[in-house]
Amino acid sequence: MSSYTDVTTQLTDQWVAAVEKAKESLSNLDKGAGLLPANFAMPDLAKNFSGTVPGLPSPKEVVEANFKVAQRLLEAQRDFTLAVIERASKDGADKPSAE
Repeated sequence: MSSYTDVTTQLTDQWVAAVEKAKESLSNLDKGAGLLPANFAMPDLAKNFSGTVPGLPSPKEVVEANFKVAQRLLEAQRDFTLAVIERASKDGADKPSAE
């Protein structure tokens, strides 16, 4: 039987592989799904829109900043949960049994 860590690592590997496959498939998305009519022409956004608005972050900056926030929150949640487990273990070990 695999350990919990082994199982979660395997699941994470599968999720990451699925995300990577989806990323690789982006260029072929419409071809397979037929989302756009055959005569649809994508406008040249780079020519008409610089991609940034003065005073606002770029889409990439938004993604990077939010991933940093998520990472910090996950680390804080992990640290808190481990502290709760440690405290509960200490409290349980210090109490005499009710036998």
